[in-house]
Amino acid sequence: MKRNTLPDSIVLATGEVLKPVIGGHLELKPFLTVVDVRKNGWLADLTTSEESAIIAEAKRQKLKYRRVSVLSRNLRGKFGLDRRPYSPTVWIFVQVPCT
Repeated sequence: MKRNTLPDSIVLATGEVLKPVIGGHLELKPFLTVVDVRKNGWLADLTTSEESAIIAEAKRQKLKYRRVSVLSRNLRGKFGLDRRPYSPTVWIFVQVPCT
């Protein structure tokens, strides 16, 4: 998905609610339960990125997930000081497990 602003949640057609994983936390609860995660929730010395670790954990827990790219309309097609085009920030939205 490509968006202009970061949504609070996404509701799928099947009724599942997806929320963003921010700083390794889903709804203020630690989401990444990998042994290599630091106490504050960020990745320590993993060979993969945080995005890959979140997706792997969602697959392990059998939860649905979506990647959402966020880039302001004002920055589309514009170049930064280093003459490279602005790129969107990628967020991972994961299904909120029913408890």
